Amino acid sequence: MKKIKYIVLSLIIGLSTSACSNYLELERDNNRTEDEIWSHPSTAEGVLLSAYQGLPSVYTTYGNDILDCATDNAVTRQIESSVRRMAAGGWNPSSNPIGDWSGSYEVIRNINDFLQKGFDVDYFISDSLRNANYKKRLYGEAHFLRAYYHFNILKRHGGKAINERILGIPVITSNVSNTTVLPRNTYEEVVAQILKDTEIAIENLPLEYTGDDVDFGESNVGRASQMAAQALRSVVSLYAASPAFNDKNDALTEQEAWGRAVYESQKLIDLMGGLPAWNNDIYFDDRVGEPIMRRYANNNDLERKNFPPSLNGQGFTNPSQELVDAFPMANGYPIDHPNSGYDPDQPYAGRDVRFYATIIHDGTAYKGTTIATHVGGEDHIQVNDYATRTGYYLKKFVNPNVSLTPGTITIGRHYIALFRKVEAYLNYAEAANEIAGPNTVPPFGRMTAKEAIQVVRQRAQIDSDEYLNTIAGREAFRTFIHNERRIELAFENHRFYDVRRWNYDLDRINAPVNGIEINKDQNTLTTSYQKIHVEDRTYQSHMIYGPIPYREVLKGEAIIQNKGW
Repeated sequence: MKKIKYIVLSLIIGLSTSACSNYLELERDNNRTEDEIWSHPSTAEGVLLSAYQGLPSVYTTYGNDILDCATDNAVTRQIESSVRRMAAGGWNPSSNPIGDWSGSYEVIRNINDFLQKGFDVDYFISDSLRNANYKKRLYGEAHFLRAYYHFNILKRHGGKAINERILGIPVITSNVSNTTVLPRNTYEEVVAQILKDTEIAIENLPLEYTGDDVDFGESNVGRASQMAAQALRSVVSLYAASPAFNDKNDALTEQEAWGRAVYESQKLIDLMGGLPAWNNDIYFDDRVGEPIMRRYANNNDLERKNFPPSLNGQGFTNPSQELVDAFPMANGYPIDHPNSGYDPDQPYAGRDVRFYATIIHDGTAYKGTTIATHVGGEDHIQVNDYATRTGYYLKKFVNPNVSLTPGTITIGRHYIALFRKVEAYLNYAEAANEIAGPNTVPPFGRMTAKEAIQVVRQRAQIDSDEYLNTIAGREAFRTFIHNERRIELAFENHRFYDVRRWNYDLDRINAPVNGIEINKDQNTLTTSYQKIHVEDRTYQSHMIYGPIPYREVLKGEAIIQNKGW
């Protein structure tokens, strides 16, 4: 009897005093016959649940780094970092820190297997109604997960091929051998399949998991839902409309592609019913309703990697001066605007609340201490080998309730949001502006791009429209939207892909990354701030798109490499 290797998972339910959550825990990896796998509900469902195990549970999935460390948002302190090597030009089809071809296709094949065989099993023999509802949900989950993993490969490997077409990746929706070499579909064909799968998911999944129902209640948070499927549709449509992926040979015009992104983002906003109030704890507190779909972990790994050394951390992620400067003042004006009130002698005073939630700077009061990144301070590189290279540390995601003090070491909860509700408004604003400019309601939408961004900024406690009212025209508003996206989604692994789908000029992508040197004169009690060069970026023009793995290209002419690789 043929044996097939699957990762079998069990669903472990974790309860807290405030809400119910779940995570998927690896149970065992056995060689089983097909009959053994598909004749038992737990092992049959385990084939599908293995797809959840492949979803990211931390943001530091790139060699212990956040992908923003390969952009203008940050650098990494790790000398041997794969992300650092990539940003310095060491990126090729055989060494690709963002590649996930084989792993994602393996998951897709397992999902296809489940869709073919997983519904011959009776999950609840004595309850026909529950059995039918359970299968309906699993059917929706399978289609969502297949769509998610196709997009996971698409955003990493789709691009302009050597034949000058914007190509996607091979779409696999049936059982094919892992030795079968399929040609790359066009980018739009992959998008169409993702939209088809997510449509099926929406038809079969609950909007969200709430209440006490064992199959559709809060104990299932973390599984795919209607809202998660719609969020994926919004993101995929936005990417497809973006300059780097808009193919003039496709059936959709540029306007139609942006219109689709507006439509899908408006549907998501309708499902959400608005944004939750601002809260710094969206990554630690399961009562905050910002994540649309999330995973979580209980550990102190992120803190060990990113706490300042004065708190026994290793300061891996170092935000750039460019990112710091991108945050506006609390009144909504950028720091270089004459009405901002920005004081270069007090550069961290009066800033947007998102700045204080994202960045640890010199003088930050944190965990009962004052972080000292100035020259001579405990968290400066001249004093500690683990100190930041830029003068800044990461605050976002890092749980302040965790202790790394010897004798009192603790762990804490961390959430990673696969999709956040704020993305719906950012996606909508970008697409609406491209179609209709900032002040006109676009087709398929119910608000202007400006109104969508106002929701985001008002949630960040910026109530004034004064600066917004000074931005005239599509191009100026595009720049503004890009910056709002940069600061809202900082360190969530969006920036690397955003600047590429926007087709930024190579000079802009390769702009030097800077930090700050702070000197305090104890005699005059004055402080000076000097921008310092930290790291260069040396991407080449073809690196707007990622490469197809070298081993795949070697399999034959069916797989066409992206241009330049």
